[in-house]
Amino acid sequence: MISRTNAHNDAPPPINQDLNGATVPTGSEAPPPTLGLAGLLTALSALLLSVVSFAATGIAVPNIGTSLQATAAEQSLVVSVYTLGFAAPMVVGGRLGDLFGRRRLFLIGMGGFTMASLASMLAPTITLLIVARALAGVSAAVMVPQVLATITASTQGRERARAVGLFGATAGGATAVGQVLGGVLLSVPVFGAPWRTVFAMSVIMGVVAFLAALRWMPATNAPGHRSLDLIGTVLLGSALLALLIPLSQGGALGWPAWSWLSLGAVPVLFAAFWMRQHSLHRSELIPLVPPPLLRLGSYRLGLVMALILQSAFGAFTFLYALTTQTGLGWSPMNAALVLLPFALCFFVASIWAGKLAPRFGFRRLLTIGGLVQAAMLAVSAWSVYVQSDDLNPLTLAALLVGVGIGQALMFGPLVGAMIADVPATSAGAASGVLQTVQQAAMGLGVAVAGGFLATALTDSTTTTSGQIYATALAVCMLVQAVFAIVFALCALALPKR
Repeated sequence: MISRTNAHNDAPPPINQDLNGATVPTGSEAPPPTLGLAGLLTALSALLLSVVSFAATGIAVPNIGTSLQATAAEQSLVVSVYTLGFAAPMVVGGRLGDLFGRRRLFLIGMGGFTMASLASMLAPTITLLIVARALAGVSAAVMVPQVLATITASTQGRERARAVGLFGATAGGATAVGQVLGGVLLSVPVFGAPWRTVFAMSVIMGVVAFLAALRWMPATNAPGHRSLDLIGTVLLGSALLALLIPLSQGGALGWPAWSWLSLGAVPVLFAAFWMRQHSLHRSELIPLVPPPLLRLGSYRLGLVMALILQSAFGAFTFLYALTTQTGLGWSPMNAALVLLPFALCFFVASIWAGKLAPRFGFRRLLTIGGLVQAAMLAVSAWSVYVQSDDLNPLTLAALLVGVGIGQALMFGPLVGAMIADVPATSAGAASGVLQTVQQAAMGLGVAVAGGFLATALTDSTTTTSGQIYATALAVCMLVQAVFAIVFALCALALPKR
């Protein structure tokens, strides 16, 4: 289960030390593999596919419910079990990539995701569909951490900045792309029921990505002992499930007693996990998450900034979908098309930010991005509140362009600043922790936004449903603007680069 680091040799070669304290010989070490454009695009396909599949499935849920005669709770599970399966084992997936090879784990995860998507497409009942989506989430947790880990291990300098820029562009733009693609595929029922076409898309994309990885994905891994902290894995998985299950299901069930008990157990489980990691590190054993990782100031502060950014964005995407479709009666396609300029500008600005980062520094770009987003969100919130249930799609789409530019200057440079000091030997663990925080933050934002909206709908008796939803979205944007200012202030504390 756990193995000790290497003992001293009589004539040791020059060494590097990883975050676990293990020594890595460098005298005869082969040069690091190069990623290249084809390898980068192949790696990013895992991130793109996981997010697009999630977003497209969300659009398809009503059709799934009608086709399989699913209850509202079962429809909710189609989405939430994927999120749970994705977030809970993410750190373990990243650490396994460090130990056994990131290309190998990428292929395993992509193969599992493709097979789970095929099972989803063919599922005859809602129960089997829910199981297939849970397996797809676990498979995504295996392949997605290898993306950023591979970038960290096989790029440097300007190449890394550009790669991280594309990583941010993919992560941010894939949600809107998935929603638009889902709307299109639902209108082209090639495989029977329209929702089956959505999962068929994931199968096709998965097969192409798997074959591309066999050809272009570089092999990277951390040298040393192949050991995994199984006790730490159980503690961390239990803590994440205790957090994410109530966040994803508690609101829909009226926050029963078990949900509060589960949330109460979260700090205890995380504390036990962290004590375990410190104990292993002091004993020169290999922990799941190296404690020195969180001693890196840029990485530790970056996790706080990621929590701020993703929780606010999660709340926005949740309320946006409900406001436009339920409150204002827009079609899913119309709601998705309004987000398309946001996604395109986010993508372009992320690439641009990746090129600017080496010249102007991460801290400056992050500060500017936070302030730009805060200003545009404040204007957008005012517009949404004033127009209310007469919200103009073109006006909102134009305002969200500025929001997308600000967010692009926040997301990509943040990832670059966080991984700047992370050694390649711990890239998988660092990637897994970051993406786990992002997923948990999204769930937290959705839970808070859902509770706020439910309270507003219950307490109001004099306004229309559209006005209530629009007001909730405007308030969410104002809170998100405040969070963006806090984000910019945190950026000032990052080291100059």
